[in-house]
Amino acid sequence: MPEQYSRRSFFSGVLATGTFTAATFYLMPGGRRPPSVELTLATGADPTGARDLLISIWNRNNPQTVVRVETIAVGSGDERQIMLEKARQGSADLLNLDIIDVPEFADQKLIVALPLGDNGPLLPSLRGIHRVGTDDSHYWAVPFNTDVGMLFARTDGDAEPSGPPPSLPELLDAVPDGSQQFIGQLRPSVSAYYEAFVVNVLEHAAAQRPGVLKPVDDSTAGAAAERVSEDLDLWRSALTPLREAIGTGRVLTSGDEADSRDRFAAPGSPARYMRNWPVKYRELQQLGNPDVRTGRVRVDQLTVGVLGGQSLAVVARSPYADRARAFIDFVTSDDAQKILAMHGLAPTSIAAYNDPNLRAAVPHLGAIRAAVEQALPRPAHRNYRRFSDVVKEHVEQFLYQGTDLGPRFIDEMLTALD
Repeated sequence: MPEQYSRRSFFSGVLATGTFTAATFYLMPGGRRPPSVELTLATGADPTGARDLLISIWNRNNPQTVVRVETIAVGSGDERQIMLEKARQGSADLLNLDIIDVPEFADQKLIVALPLGDNGPLLPSLRGIHRVGTDDSHYWAVPFNTDVGMLFARTDGDAEPSGPPPSLPELLDAVPDGSQQFIGQLRPSVSAYYEAFVVNVLEHAAAQRPGVLKPVDDSTAGAAAERVSEDLDLWRSALTPLREAIGTGRVLTSGDEADSRDRFAAPGSPARYMRNWPVKYRELQQLGNPDVRTGRVRVDQLTVGVLGGQSLAVVARSPYADRARAFIDFVTSDDAQKILAMHGLAPTSIAAYNDPNLRAAVPHLGAIRAAVEQALPRPAHRNYRRFSDVVKEHVEQFLYQGTDLGPRFIDEMLTALD
């Protein structure tokens, strides 16, 4: 199906349906409208345009509750710090948080617990990530979009490959030495990109030795440290094949996801495989990449992916919590999630993945759903950023400087999650 036709026809259907409306009416006693207010949404940049489209629809239909976006485009770590200050000062009403930062904001009582809205069900893997204790009806933040690592493969385009995609260990074993056929975010250059490196490391390690990062279950849901293996030998064996693959030139390392995309798309690039987020396929389309245009790039799930995404929270000091919750209900509704998917983001609602028109427009949507449902969440904790720093510091030295992983690596990881 031609992309232009599929996008236009899908948007026309979604925007025309009576179920997709941003109109919300607040009436005071006596039938009077409340005074107009402006909600401030603090968020990182959104190059897809999906968030801005949804906000423009909301603002057109809700002139009494206009949402103003305050974009913080300074990188993940600094973005978190700025949002912390805004929440403490009460200078924002809504925060679009990276899912790894929600526990810290909740622990500091900077955001409020939210009841579940009337939207359709979330994907099962998302239902417990921001839950308030064991209460299934309240969340510290509502997932806005999810994310998960995917395997991009440049093919010959002659025939559909048979069988499941290779695991990361299988792929690296098959890539010839010196070929740099696999590209991943495995060489951090500045602090803003450390988390991309950490996520890639966890995906490779867990694919090689699943026990290094345990899945969430009832016994580990509230105990981040119990999800991280204390077995130093297990971590060494999980990461040694990656070090060898980098050392023998099988891996083309990059600093971040955009750098990976550009290296994969460059004319004459040796890379046949790339680990990246789902939205990078849409970006390759927009760049007019010839391999994407002619169907020679497939997107499959990794056998072990790490969960990402952003979630919307209401600032505790906001005087407009009810209106902020109504906005969150709108942008996380099934039809809003379908619009996110058409812009290349991974939706959170089951309905978006089941929509036949959307599945026709985004052929790998089923692979994204399978990847999200099987993804490993990172160990959620108020000190997660310290855990991330520890992994970056020790593993980068292990991969590139020949330094062995020592007991301090385990001790510092578990201390961060204590």
